[in-house]
Amino acid sequence: MIIIYVGDMSMAKTKLTLYVDKEIIKNARKISKLSGKPISVLVTEYFIKEAKQIKDIYINESIKEWIGILNTSKTYEELRDELVAEKIEKYGKDIS
Repeated sequence: MIIIYVGDMSMAKTKLTLYVDKEIIKNARKISKLSGKPISVLVTEYFIKEAKQIKDIYINESIKEWIGILNTSKTYEELRDELVAEKIEKYGKDIS
């Protein structure tokens, strides 16, 4: 059994108990030692990466290329809605 604390510096940490095979625990400890990162950080990074991949599935290709370039506080949905509104204004119909 591994008990880890998941979170980052801006969030309160919460205990998460995982039941995994002993071999997985052994490998987790090796990876932790080699990377110099605690297992909790490795688990956190994994789930952040997975969440980003899932989020990327739902992002329109015409907006995805601009993510990270724009300095905006608008959400993806707000940017998407603006793009659709511009296309409606330009073409006179909903083409989303």
